[in-house]
Amino acid sequence: MRQKEMYHNSFEESYREPFGAAPKGSAVTLKLDVLNRHRVSHVILHYILDRTDHEKTKEMDVCSEEHQCTTYETTIKLPESPQLIWYFFEIISEDRTLFYGRERSNESGEGRVYDHIPPSWQITVYDPAYETPEWWKNATMYQIFPDRFYTAGDIDMKKAPETSLVHAHWENDPVYIRNERGEVIRWDFFGGNLQGITEKLDYLETLGITVLYLNPIFEAESNHRYDTGDYHKIDELLGTKEDFETLIEEAGKRGMEVMLDGVFSHTGSNSIYFNREGNYDSLGAYQSKNSPYYSWYTFHNYPDEYDAWWGVGTLPTLRKENEDYQNFLIHDENSVIKTWQESGMKHWRLDVADELTDDLIRQIYTQLKKKDASSVLLGEVWEDASNKSAYGKRRDYFLGGVLDSVMNYPMRRILLDFVKGDMDAYTVHRRLMTLCEHYPKEYFYAVMNMLSSHDVERIYTMLADFLPDDFSDEQKEKLILKQIKALSLWIYAFPGVPSLYYGDEAGLTGGADPDNRKPYPWGREDQELLDWYTKIGKWRQEHDVLRTGHWKSFALDDDVIGFERWNDNNVDHFGNEASNERVLFLFNRNLREKREINIPIQKGKWQQLENKKSIFSSKNNWLTIKLDPSENMILRLMK
Repeated sequence: MRQKEMYHNSFEESYREPFGAAPKGSAVTLKLDVLNRHRVSHVILHYILDRTDHEKTKEMDVCSEEHQCTTYETTIKLPESPQLIWYFFEIISEDRTLFYGRERSNESGEGRVYDHIPPSWQITVYDPAYETPEWWKNATMYQIFPDRFYTAGDIDMKKAPETSLVHAHWENDPVYIRNERGEVIRWDFFGGNLQGITEKLDYLETLGITVLYLNPIFEAESNHRYDTGDYHKIDELLGTKEDFETLIEEAGKRGMEVMLDGVFSHTGSNSIYFNREGNYDSLGAYQSKNSPYYSWYTFHNYPDEYDAWWGVGTLPTLRKENEDYQNFLIHDENSVIKTWQESGMKHWRLDVADELTDDLIRQIYTQLKKKDASSVLLGEVWEDASNKSAYGKRRDYFLGGVLDSVMNYPMRRILLDFVKGDMDAYTVHRRLMTLCEHYPKEYFYAVMNMLSSHDVERIYTMLADFLPDDFSDEQKEKLILKQIKALSLWIYAFPGVPSLYYGDEAGLTGGADPDNRKPYPWGREDQELLDWYTKIGKWRQEHDVLRTGHWKSFALDDDVIGFERWNDNNVDHFGNEASNERVLFLFNRNLREKREINIPIQKGKWQQLENKKSIFSSKNNWLTIKLDPSENMILRLMK
């Protein structure tokens, strides 16, 4: 018993069993300790079914009395319908009623006493029939902004949009050319193409990459191509359908899968479907109410007032519940999804997934799995995906049959806040454990973990902004390199799919869009950083435990975070055959001071993966290690 008035900890199986998300129809046992001085008459568990907002209560039984404390226990049967369950405790004594709930609404674990209805803990009730593909949980991703990666051959200016500006020099910085209203009137292009990606597959293979995620490649007016003009046509500046199929085929020969960005929430105003600019030989929704696409959009004052993504007129929003649009996208014989499935495209990342309905996402998911069960559907979600709400509705992303994965922006924020100094290691531990508690393990081990993307500043630039001014430029460069090594190793050794944004491995910098979309610096790479990413990519490939091993987080100092990964009895966390191994990740975020930590851990000799001559011995099941400022390491238990 913790010496507190009351105690429940959702992270500990002695208080909540089993830990974390639970299958539909299963049972969960909950316990609460209460000091005897409270003279309790009743302890009541309150739990709310999220689907119906129906609250149930259950009186808890005394299960033990010791150390001047009474432990109360009850077991609840979870519903057969996947959903969230929220719970808290009511403690009725002789003179008053108290409540015990979660201490913070975004953080699980220990709770605290309240004199009013408290924040609730979450139980994610999921359908265990749905599993994420095994290959995906073992993957290492590389994200490519196609126009900025590599150009093969000469650029054909005739294939560039009329409003484009094509850079003569690959080393130029990206730029937006805007009018007085802030609208982009000329898009700049560098000429990266699909053939260029194919020519660099051997390079990507050296990084241990097993899946390529490409930002949009369909015909569009802009360089980012999120303003789709024709879902059935590859943008001419990038290449042809044959070039794309060749990329898929050549990637497959190297054990790599290809994932496309699916922009299905909106189209471009300059598209076959809307045709506001009249550039297409079609009857667009903007031109006539008789257009076959008119019902796809929502007009308020036809034709110039219509729903658009974030109010951007060039991105008219699609009506996702429209049956004709759903058939066009998924079900017709030549639907978008089926057409590209015929070309070998099995995996999609859904842009702004919360702008799509769960019903539409589920239909896409079903069609992908029907063709190939190993297909992966990834969603762009910026929050905790287990309890995400959008447009007044709770989303079903991780309850089964909707998504396989999401972009793990919450974890990225945790890592950056830790390095910046806004969050200590104990908070990091609780936040990561909360995600682990909320996500069914099939999804916790499948989320896309990243440091950079096309929508945020690059990691190098963010870390530079965090450093104090009293460090010299040379000191800052060394510190940034140490921090990047620590954070990249963190996500490469963590459950989930690590994603490397093109150019990060070369030390590419970049602030807000468009600066975060610079061309890859071929021939000007930071060789030390490139060697590092090559090394950790190899480690991830060679050690099963870094991909699907068990995971346990801990914090023993404000500045030092760590976690352990292990496989026992020749099986991994999912019961699949795997090599027995035990590794330990450590990182001291302090910029100026060493930290000595004592870790309760298995007896034996622990060897650094990077420096085989560096060996630490645990004594009496305690391992003592001194970490230099910004030092990180991964240790492996020697056999």
